[in-house]
Amino acid sequence: MMTLAPIVIFCYNRPDHLQRTVEALAANSLAAQSELIVFSDGPRKEADEPQIEAVRAYLATVSGFRSVRVVAAPKNKGLARSVIEGVTEVVNTHGKVIVMEDDLLCTADFLVYMNEALHIFEENPLVFSVSGYSFGIGAVQDYPDDTALVLRASSLGWGTWKDRWGKTDWQVSDFPEFMNSTERQDQLKDAGEDILPMIIKQQKGMINSWAVRWTYHHVKYGGYCLIPLRSKIRTIGDDGSGSNPVAATLRQELDFEEGALRLDPDIRPSTAITRFIRRNNRPSLFRKVINWWKFRVW
Repeated sequence: MMTLAPIVIFCYNRPDHLQRTVEALAANSLAAQSELIVFSDGPRKEADEPQIEAVRAYLATVSGFRSVRVVAAPKNKGLARSVIEGVTEVVNTHGKVIVMEDDLLCTADFLVYMNEALHIFEENPLVFSVSGYSFGIGAVQDYPDDTALVLRASSLGWGTWKDRWGKTDWQVSDFPEFMNSTERQDQLKDAGEDILPMIIKQQKGMINSWAVRWTYHHVKYGGYCLIPLRSKIRTIGDDGSGSNPVAATLRQELDFEEGALRLDPDIRPSTAITRFIRRNNRPSLFRKVINWWKFRVW
């Protein structure tokens, strides 16, 4: 029998968004058999305290899952530290995990898709993670399969296994060697041309992104994220309420639909899909000029 992965939600100060996320998950047929673990971050400033209290009051009422555990941080950790520490704790205990944030809606068959993918691809070294978000790849003409492999890790409704997550060096200790290799830099661009300037900003302390570092390690180890052609995730965090700006690719209208997917255990990367991800996540010419002026990367 397939063992179900625990579901983890990371939340901060948006009780209304969180409720919609939880209700969408609870509408899944596998919810009642799944463990839900919610990491509630502490207040960044005093003004956030009432909303965080509202989040935790709501979480005390959540039902519809096999079990519900709330981990309430007394102080603010920030999203990157919360995700790194929370996912590490859960995946080390359970071996695999499904991760959501408090501004995502999922289809009613999202958990079926995710658990099947985590089961089928667990022994496939090409697959580092799985996600219900499509990155808009349905726009690629004549692609024959229901799912695809991309080097860009998804932070939207995703899952992974203990051994893949454990490969990540969150300090990115090999960054100096990476910056001396134009070949590695070009390989990273296959995860989206925006990733190279973002990993540089990360290492310079200009941003704090767990997802950029997670993508970096997908590319480093030749690992891919399995995603569906039609999204089983959509974001509701584009209203200015979140802690991070929403990228243009997340604001696009994507196909969002239920339906069984054929999961091919022998799936291989597609040149057309890789080309789409690289080009569709390309900084504007203005941003490229700024990146060249600041970091000498194009």
